[in-house]
This record gives sequence, structure tokens and C-alpha cells, in this order.
Amino acid sequence: MRDLRGMVVVITGASAGIGAALARSLHRCDAKLVLAARRKERLDSLNAELGNEHHVVQADVAREQDCRNIIDETIARFGRIDTLVANAGYGIYETVDQTSPAQFRDIFAANVFGTTDLIHAAIPEMLKQHAEDGYRGQVMIVSSVAARRGVPYLGAYSATKAAQLSIAEAMRVELADNKIAVTSVHPIMTKTEFGTTAESRGRIVLPRSDRDLMTQSVEHVARRMVEGIARPRAEVWPSAVSRILVGLGTLIPMTVDRMMAGYYQRVVDSNRASKDG
Repeated sequence: MRDLRGMVVVITGASAGIGAALARSLHRCDAKLVLAARRKERLDSLNAELGNEHHVVQADVAREQDCRNIIDETIARFGRIDTLVANAGYGIYETVDQTSPAQFRDIFAANVFGTTDLIHAAIPEMLKQHAEDGYRGQVMIVSSVAARRGVPYLGAYSATKAAQLSIAEAMRVELADNKIAVTSVHPIMTKTEFGTTAESRGRIVLPRSDRDLMTQSVEHVARRMVEGIARPRAEVWPSAVSRILVGLGTLIPMTVDRMMAGYYQRVVDSNRASKDG
């Protein structure tokens, strides 16, 4: 069990959604936070809400130097990194063939290379640290349930999440002897700005319902992530049901394809009705 009091945690994508909820949860545990995102005014507002106790870094993780700056400023301010949470990223609601080459490159730059650039900067610093509560440090990568099963209209996003998962799986073994934990997080659809942003980048609008059983709150995801920081584990699945379903999907892929086909058709019908209306 790691003591969260005084723990230095870096959170990218901290200006909203899961990142902001995690920051609030860790603040209540007396952790020391580095809040990074592109929208500095939102970071400043969040930090003010938390008593201006934390460090804000304006950064776009799609830029390698910005990732380096996040780590450099963390070390300069706090002298160590106990947990790096690679959370920043976005999606596009579009079919794979209609997702442009530029869109593919941009989403990989943010979601995948934004993760690996942070790792490249952070791991050498963690290796210099003495172990506390059994760990020199931890890398927590916010992937998705879509890492295990690609989703129609989220093909590009699913590919980036699968890449993050592969990175996490390899690193868990590579860094275990160095007492650096690696944890991947696999939320289902979460009530954030994700959908609005994904719609703005593609042509598709996904039907939504507040009664959707496969939707969860950012607070719930943040609670599970805090548990995974206090007690590092290989994977954090905020929805146990989703983990079971994707596990079955690897055994019966054609059955899942038929289920996905039904979902695909509902989206087609919904968007056609919206245009006709």
C-alpha cells in the first residue's frame, strides 16, 4: 500500500474530464500534483479550486518538447515523480476509410506519441529515485475498453488505445525489476467532453442516453484510478462487466461482430434520421 500523502503525481489532460476528477480525488488525499493540459485557463481555475497548492504546466502532448517540459518542471518543483498519469487524448467519430491520413497522424501524435514521449522523459528520472513503499515510481496509461475490441466509428481511436495497451504490457515486464509499476486503465464511455470533441472532428453523431448502462461518471473512474495508484496493479477496469464482455469477445469474435453490426446500423439510422429531419 502506497501512502498518497505527499505523493507527486503528474496528470496530463487535467483540464477536464477524467484528469480533472482524478486531480480532485488526489488533492483530497494530500498528494502533490502537476496539472498539465493545453488550456491553461482551465488548469488555473482547477488549481484555484484546489487552493493553488499544485503546479500548472501548459502543454500539448503531441509535441515532444512539451512532454519533456512537463517532466523537467516536475523535477524542478518536487524533485521526483511517484506516478505519471498519461491521460491526455481524444477521439474521432468516423469510419476508418473516411478518416484522413492527416487525422490518423494527428491522433497518434497525441494519444500514442504523447504517451511514449512522456515515458521517455520520465523513466530515467524514476530510475534515479529511491523506492518508497516498495516502488520507485509508476506509469499509469489511460487506455480504454476499446483497446481490447475496436469499435465502429472509433477505429482510429481504438487503434491508439490498443497501442497504449501493448506499450503498457511490455513495460510492465521490462521495468518490474526496477520497482517501477505500469498500469493501464480501461474506462467504458464516460460522461466527459469526449463525445462533443469526437463529433467535431468527424461526420458522425453517436446516439446517447443517460440510461445507458455502458456509461459511467468521471468520479467513478477517478476513484478506481486512485485505488490503482495506492495499490499498483496491471490493469484497472472501472466497469467489471466490460472486462467480462471483451474477454468473451476474444473467444467468440464473430458473435461480437454481429452485436457490433447492430450498433453500427443504429448509428447509421440515427444519423440518417437526423439529416432527414
